[in-house]
Amino acid sequence: MRFLQRGVAMAAAVLIFALMILTLFDVVGRNILNHPVRGATELTEIGLVLLSFLLFPIVAVQQRHIVADVADVFQSRILDALQLLLTAGLGSWFFALIAWRMWLMAERSARYHDVTASLGIGIAPILYIVAVLAGFGALCFLLPLRGLPKVLRARPKTHDPQNSIL
Repeated sequence: MRFLQRGVAMAAAVLIFALMILTLFDVVGRNILNHPVRGATELTEIGLVLLSFLLFPIVAVQQRHIVADVADVFQSRILDALQLLLTAGLGSWFFALIAWRMWLMAERSARYHDVTASLGIGIAPILYIVAVLAGFGALCFLLPLRGLPKVLRARPKTHDPQNSIL
């Protein structure tokens, strides 16, 4: 699993670097040469969508998503397990929903032969990739459930007033 995470992180890093170089050339071309990079906006949009859906599975597996512990004062293994179940279930459901809708949009886009306005890049392949990545993200949200028995066996956490805003 670590190998896959590293591969995805490397692909995301390469994509970020490519977006940075594209933006640099576009800004220099626009402001100094009075000739911007044709289709830079389209390529940036596509790159950002792919980057987002590449990184969501890593966030899900590592449980690095934003968490608001509103019930942190109640120390309970049951509440911790419930939070894990709720996070995994909702995250997986939402990403499965996104995957399903993106797949339907990709099919429609393929039927109509939709392309981007400036460069004529086919939209359907991009939407299919997003659908697959969202489906992968849905599965990745379920992976932390492997730790559910450990959460149920763990000792209750002690309340640390230094870590609370209450």
